[in-house]
Amino acid sequence: MNLYEGWTSFVAQCVGAISPQMATNWVKSRMQLSAYTAATNRGPNAGWRPTNRSADNLSRHEHALIVSRARDLVRNSTHVSGALERIANNVIYTGIKPQAARLTDSGDLDHGFNRKLEQHFKDWAEADEVGFDDIQRLILNHLWQDGECLLRFYPDPDLMKQGLAPLGVELLECDHLDSSVDGLRENGNFAIRGVEFNRKGHAVAYHLFSEHPGDMRRLMSRESVRVPAMWVRHIFLPKRASQHRGISWMAPVIMEMRDFSEFQDSHRIVARLMAAFGFFVETPYPELQNPLGLDDSDMPERPEAFIPDYVEPGQVVTLPSGSKVNEAQFNHPGATYEPYVKTSLRGSSTGFGMSYEAFSNDYSDASFASARSATLEERRGYRVQQMLMGRKAIIPTWHMFARMLWLSRLEPSMTGPRVPVGCQYPGWPWVDPTKDANAAEKMLGMGCTTRRKICAERGEDYDEVVDQLTRENADLKKRGILGANNA
Repeated sequence: MNLYEGWTSFVAQCVGAISPQMATNWVKSRMQLSAYTAATNRGPNAGWRPTNRSADNLSRHEHALIVSRARDLVRNSTHVSGALERIANNVIYTGIKPQAARLTDSGDLDHGFNRKLEQHFKDWAEADEVGFDDIQRLILNHLWQDGECLLRFYPDPDLMKQGLAPLGVELLECDHLDSSVDGLRENGNFAIRGVEFNRKGHAVAYHLFSEHPGDMRRLMSRESVRVPAMWVRHIFLPKRASQHRGISWMAPVIMEMRDFSEFQDSHRIVARLMAAFGFFVETPYPELQNPLGLDDSDMPERPEAFIPDYVEPGQVVTLPSGSKVNEAQFNHPGATYEPYVKTSLRGSSTGFGMSYEAFSNDYSDASFASARSATLEERRGYRVQQMLMGRKAIIPTWHMFARMLWLSRLEPSMTGPRVPVGCQYPGWPWVDPTKDANAAEKMLGMGCTTRRKICAERGEDYDEVVDQLTRENADLKKRGILGANNA
């Protein structure tokens, strides 16, 4: 009870000793001073008193349990694992590509130099020792499961022997952070569960275990290593200003999906029991299977006196007089099963930023217009995740790559370690190609868009498209298929 409520209660008790009516009027008038009904403490919400602790303090003790539950759902829930796979297919697809954007002295893009650096990056990213496209999918998966992950860079001379930028990269789970490193440090910095900050609030170092703490096969030291922040990228999306560690993006739907999985498991067991087809035989004889008091030796002479345990296909059985055969009847799961499933999946799909149809793979009730509207809304959310990946992972990796490439002198045309860069994000095909193409043509005619922007929305590189068209036209003209007037 806060001070306001305590004073109201105290005065009401004092006044009530003289006049209960005046005390009631006093309490009512005080209650009317409350500006927000959301702050009411009466009725069923009387026990709803959430805390106002900082984001870091709230997740300090619950973080490990939330992460382990999220990972369990990803392993065992078909809907959750399928949703994350679908999200990765839309956000990452074949990979987010960095695009060098150095300009010439005249202000135009230096296409020759930019293409050479992009090829260097492609060769590096596709090396077996790097596999950067696979790392991108892992980053997104860990953001959904764990809410955070660590991208660690290190010099790798072995890559340079292959003619590649000597930059090694590894993705670490949040478990590698030494959460015991917490509080004020001897150097004057402050640590929050393994992340060390300076007085300005900038991360300066990460305290990491050399091996995963959950790997029980290895004998490892519990001592962590302090790694400078320039070699580590802590990838997470803060939801509050007081948040310095990530929290699982699945946190709002974990319990709902767990309850749904339990519900499905229970009904699966019932379905297996229902699949056991059988009959119940009512008989006036207490001996049941032996109503005439016969023993097994009499079976060949009097088979009609016995009720069989199993009926062969096409078998004709004569039952004792007065016996009745009743089929086992089941009315499960009942009329409430499907509405409950749809309601649960519809709520969980909202937490994943997906439509119910996409999350459940149920398009039976979807019209073209509603499906298109839902698809456009989903793509907006996917684009936000793509931009987060570009800002937090792709561009920082490019900057580190360009620095290592410059230091290795593998590209003589580089004049410095800093090369401007953008990102080419995977796009999506048109939902209705004819209408969408006509709309794009009209937008071009009105001057409201550009060909470069249209290509980018479809996940294509405008310069590559133009170069390819130029080569194709030249080839067709060379073969005599395309005349000079059509070039």
